Amino acid sequence: MTAEKQTGLERYVMALEAVAASPHGLSLSSLAQQCDLPVATTHRLLQALQKTGLVTASGGKRKDYQLGMRLLRLLHAGADDAWVQIAVQPVLDRLANRFGETCFVTRLTGNHVMSLAWAVPEKGLRGYVFPGHMMPPHASASAKAILAYQAPAFIDEILSQPLVKLAQETKTDPAAVKADYAEVRDRRYATCWNEMEPGVGALAVPIELPDVGVIYSLGASGLIERLNSRPLDESLEMMRAAADNLSRALRNSTPARMSGDWRP
Repeated sequence: MTAEKQTGLERYVMALEAVAASPHGLSLSSLAQQCDLPVATTHRLLQALQKTGLVTASGGKRKDYQLGMRLLRLLHAGADDAWVQIAVQPVLDRLANRFGETCFVTRLTGNHVMSLAWAVPEKGLRGYVFPGHMMPPHASASAKAILAYQAPAFIDEILSQPLVKLAQETKTDPAAVKADYAEVRDRRYATCWNEMEPGVGALAVPIELPDVGVIYSLGASGLIERLNSRPLDESLEMMRAAADNLSRALRNSTPARMSGDWRP
């Protein structure tokens, strides 16, 4: 398609396609050449795409443009659940057997945190967190482990909805929930003790993806008595190691690798 026949929207799409197909980024001149556009026009396109978070640029003298956090998050949030489940299941299975509790992965999709994949231990008691569950933002450890890392305006929007009292320890005051989120950011893990069901608890840690941030979390749930039978530091060490493995698995899976050089 020649420059004369390109619509404004088509030019943006062509620029995004060219950047997405370049593992190490594209310079302004290279992008202009690939899109058959004047350099000045390409620069204006890139400035607009940067303002919306769809592309990002390196900070050196010779800027190279890559897909931005906003677009990478859209790729993950809009991906079919099946590829996520395939990518994370081996790690979840190993952790569930070692941990002795139900382990699961959740993802932020739109304004909701949803459970995507789960694993139960081969032996012992099991909790149940089936894929497709919506996790309450004010009570679920796995939701807290994701929402704590989102923008303040997004958190305000999430907590503007009625917060249901699910159990004795459920917090329904948005200020109290925000304080919980602040603790999650400080200590890098979240808890849920008697907040969703009496006697039932959960631990969760964020799964961090380069250039994407936190839109996934890893959780483990069971009876509080059992969860507390192991030292907290030991439990968190296992979960964080698994979260690192899950991050690598998600980076190396389609569509995440569309962003370029997503090697472990």
